[in-house]
Amino acid sequence: VSLGPRSAAIYAALAVVVLTWINLLGIRETKGTQNVLTSLLVAGVIAVIVTGLLLVAPSPAPAAPPEPKPWLAGVPFAMLFVLFTYSGWNEAAYISAELRERRSMVIALSVSIGLITLLYLAMNYAYVRGLGFAGVARSETVAADLMKVRFGALGSQIMSAIVCLAALTSIN
Repeated sequence: VSLGPRSAAIYAALAVVVLTWINLLGIRETKGTQNVLTSLLVAGVIAVIVTGLLLVAPSPAPAAPPEPKPWLAGVPFAMLFVLFTYSGWNEAAYISAELRERRSMVIALSVSIGLITLLYLAMNYAYVRGLGFAGVARSETVAADLMKVRFGALGSQIMSAIVCLAALTSIN
């Protein structure tokens, strides 16, 4: 929704003001907001996975490339995004002082990393299944393109909302 030529800045400022106000209300309100945002984000990720695995016909397998490329050629670039996916692990230092039992942090981190890995792999498989390797390679917005295959323009809007939730979750 455009609010003029500087609408992105208006939305960013509004998000900061609203989230700051919620954080000033107290820890319970902040925790509740974060839980709601995170739950909606995970539900959106699961919706993308379900769409790619169950609601979109599999993309046909591509023809073999004329020249095989070394399988390690794209690993450094791919690893960059994997590192971004797991970049929150260092936050443990911030929450460790608030835990009553240190062992619970190890369990929480282990379980959450396992779940994130599962979601990450499932989402990438859903992309490749729904769009094919060529479609994924061509796309600049893979998840939006996958959602568009099944839901049309509404799918792209749903994906935009999921990205906004991810940004709000990170900002908070």
